[in-house]
Amino acid sequence: MARGMLSSAEMDVLKKNPYVADVNRQRILYTYEFKCFFMEQYLAGKRPVDIFRQAGFDVPMLGEKRIERATARWRAMYAANGMEALRGQVKENAKKKAVARTKKKAGADGREYGLQDVAGKLEELLADVELYENRVRQLEKVTMELTDRMKVLEKRSNELVIEKEVLCKARKIDRELNNADGRNNTELYQLIREAVEACPEYANVTKLCEALKVSARGYYAYYKN
Repeated sequence: MARGMLSSAEMDVLKKNPYVADVNRQRILYTYEFKCFFMEQYLAGKRPVDIFRQAGFDVPMLGEKRIERATARWRAMYAANGMEALRGQVKENAKKKAVARTKKKAGADGREYGLQDVAGKLEELLADVELYENRVRQLEKVTMELTDRMKVLEKRSNELVIEKEVLCKARKIDRELNNADGRNNTELYQLIREAVEACPEYANVTKLCEALKVSARGYYAYYKN
């Protein structure tokens, strides 16, 4: 479940959680302690939503999508440089953030962004990149599975074409003999043999024997002798 902007009431609730360093309508800044706690629990096999719930967060209020993005960011950071990478630009005193952080000008309109905001944006971008990479890997896997399935279907289609041709030849023999029940299996074996020699990749002896109602063992025994 995805969530949008946080309401004032939701922000007030989050500010009371000791694991929240700062919060605004668009973003939640978690403490370094919580990130370390989260990764320890996550590596131990716990689900992200259960870890957030254990830390006193209202999961429906946060939204599972926000939790997924945070998980992706922290996993990437931890994989790169361990627990220390999770520290980021988190301040020990979130209430003094506006005074403590260094700001710089960005753009002609004079808008200012702090280093903390830049770090947050980078974390979000890293999370988005990882999500897209996961989707690409999933699509590649599905594509490979579909390709393999198509090859199987194509092979079976070619086998059916050969079976149809052999059956048509067998019926012609029946008409010529005017006695379908008394036909000679040797002639049917010969039809199968011709199909195998003409198209060894797709001529399935077992399937052809089943179609002509003759024994595959009899076919191999005939040509062995």
